[in-house]
Amino acid sequence: MPDETAAPDATAAPDATAARRTRRPWWHLSRTGLLLGAAYFLTSMSPSLLPRTWYYQGLISGLCAVAGYALGVVVAWVVRTVGRWIGLRVTVSEQARHVLLVAAPVLGAVAVLGLTVANVRSQARTAAVVGLAPLDPLDWALALVLATVVAVLFLSVARGLRSATHGIAEAAGHVVPQTIATVIAVVVVAIAAAWVTDNVLFHRGMQAFAGIAAQVNSSSPSGRTAPVSPLRSGGPGSLEPYDSLGFQGQMFVTSAPTAAEISSATGRSADEPIRVYAGRTDDRSVADVADAVVRELQRTRAFDRRVLAVITTTGTGWVDDWSVQSIEYLSDGDSAVAAMQYSYLPSAMSIMTDRDTPREAGRALFDKVYAVWRTLPEGSRPRLVVGGESLGSYGGQAAFTDAADMLSRAQGGVWVGTPSFTDIAAELTAQRTEGSPEIVPVVDDGLHVRFAANGDQLTHDYYGRDYGAWDFPRFVYAQHPSDPVVWWNPALLGAEPDWLREPRGRDVNPDVTWIPFVTFWQLTTDMAVGHDPPDGYGHRYGAELVPAWGSVLGGSPTDDYSRITAGIEETVNRVE
Repeated sequence: MPDETAAPDATAAPDATAARRTRRPWWHLSRTGLLLGAAYFLTSMSPSLLPRTWYYQGLISGLCAVAGYALGVVVAWVVRTVGRWIGLRVTVSEQARHVLLVAAPVLGAVAVLGLTVANVRSQARTAAVVGLAPLDPLDWALALVLATVVAVLFLSVARGLRSATHGIAEAAGHVVPQTIATVIAVVVVAIAAAWVTDNVLFHRGMQAFAGIAAQVNSSSPSGRTAPVSPLRSGGPGSLEPYDSLGFQGQMFVTSAPTAAEISSATGRSADEPIRVYAGRTDDRSVADVADAVVRELQRTRAFDRRVLAVITTTGTGWVDDWSVQSIEYLSDGDSAVAAMQYSYLPSAMSIMTDRDTPREAGRALFDKVYAVWRTLPEGSRPRLVVGGESLGSYGGQAAFTDAADMLSRAQGGVWVGTPSFTDIAAELTAQRTEGSPEIVPVVDDGLHVRFAANGDQLTHDYYGRDYGAWDFPRFVYAQHPSDPVVWWNPALLGAEPDWLREPRGRDVNPDVTWIPFVTFWQLTTDMAVGHDPPDGYGHRYGAELVPAWGSVLGGSPTDDYSRITAGIEETVNRVE
């Protein structure tokens, strides 16, 4: 496929055209491809919600550059082909040609350099607003080197495919007309490349990744011994063997604070909290795992506790310990927390490949717990609350048909880092008071549901205006403006969201703007670094969950939670 951007002379003989092709050196590059490659490279460095490490930036920039180059080659080929069909011929004078050949590269290089410097400075501002150090000059140099290596690697593969296409076309041209031979060659190579990409690289890669994740889940030890308390799954008398809980399940059941630790922080007597969990094994369906959790709740007499929390996990079965320990400290240990595993894949991958299983898991667990809970006498039922983070929040809210159903069947909850395409969250956001921003919408003056970008916003909206009364049941949506998990949405491909039309969040670089396709890609890549910032930014939620749960469980957002927060700081199982 030729790379020249101007249509060839229609009078040129085919042999002359072929000769020009064979004389091209292997390092020949399409000018149109370079133009779009440079544009894509620059957009890969444009400011997004979170900064990146040098190696991650290099990988992304390399992929973007080669994608832009490929598009440029295709565009140039289409223009040449159409030009030949309609007999279009573009000529320029020798002097103008000389000026273009000299001026265009110089101006292009200056533009690329200037925009690169601007992007580097803007990324430094992004790092500053989320509490991270920006990349230094050496980091950027390494990122550029890696981007070049990645681009060259993919370009080499593409040229190999082009050579294969030419070879097949030449061979087929001996038995069929050349045009048909070319079509056959393109179809054969395209099908082969698609098959390799889909079946070998993607599916085999996904299977390998899932296999590794499953292996880590089942055989990699958490480094912790089985619990000695019968109030934990995997402990004495448990119906769930410790080895069956998986890595995250083992971490969950062994991370609970003791009654003494809770009492030391609160200054009050405390009970030992209950934590139950069931792992996803090959012979269990999602419903089977939920049934196992309910059996563990009944075994530990969890329905006799003051608070019963149903927490939907992320893809790997992870539960945010800040949420769980907040419940346990605030209830003086008179609590039970139920969770289950439904997958092995991280949330960022599950959110793009499988959104059905989290919803199925969220419904199964809550419905089965609720079915037992509602059979209890009204005066002796525990407070039934719900929660989840990220994909867990998305799946957990699927237990309810709408916001009204959630308010009627659950007695409170804290949803953390909820993806914006979650049905109930989207419903509430669409109902927000006019003038309240999408990053922290106001719904019914905060009567039952309050969105908060930090723990200080439970009594007032994002602009400092006080809410009205907060009736029970209470629900909190904790979401940072800089959290890519919250704002990632396929709708970004072609529509500017309100959170970018409205004033930016205080932890979002003002330079961030919506660009079709680009913004979606940026947030997709941002999800992988969501936990890099400190607590309070990105996808890192920590101490701000204490007043959120305190309010849901009956306290006031303005209560002094400092001692409880300090106690949790000593015992929490952090995500690093």
